[in-house]
Amino acid sequence: MGLFDKVVKTASNVGTSVAKSASNVGSSASVAAQEQSELLALKSQINVIEQELNASYVQIGRKYVEYVLTSGEMPGIDVSDILKLIDPKLTKKQELEQKIIELEKEIKSKHVLRDKQQAEEKYLAEKSKLDKALAMDIITQEEYDEKLALAKKQVDNFEAIRKIEQQAEMGLITKEEKAAKLQQLML
Repeated sequence: MGLFDKVVKTASNVGTSVAKSASNVGSSASVAAQEQSELLALKSQINVIEQELNASYVQIGRKYVEYVLTSGEMPGIDVSDILKLIDPKLTKKQELEQKIIELEKEIKSKHVLRDKQQAEEKYLAEKSKLDKALAMDIITQEEYDEKLALAKKQVDNFEAIRKIEQQAEMGLITKEEKAAKLQQLML
């Protein structure tokens, strides 16, 4: 009965882990969608401000051309009234651009945390599978320790692995270099 109890306990742990993962995926998707809609709204506001600024720039150009045509001279003209209207818009645009940068940083940070959580869940699932195989005498303790250590290295080296993958995506390193670096981390 001891072996059967271990198998039942391991199966129960795997089931619980899968249920938690499914719940986390659902909530992560809704949070990501909300963040993306907020980012889109900020970019839309910047677009509206840019259109208003462009209209102001056109007004300045018209005033200048009208002045040149009527006077025949090319000196400066007074556009301070338009500049007063432009200033708050430029300030608002800069504020929105800063919010976008902060939001994109936050989104990226949350994405990294979700990826790390997934890596840890993958490790726990692998550990459960190895526990089950060990309990059923399918693998030896030595094989168990070796495979568990490899899975643990993937979690421990998460940041380094992510950076290597980003370097490969950006074309900074070749596929062969990526494979070599990843293999070196797993030693």
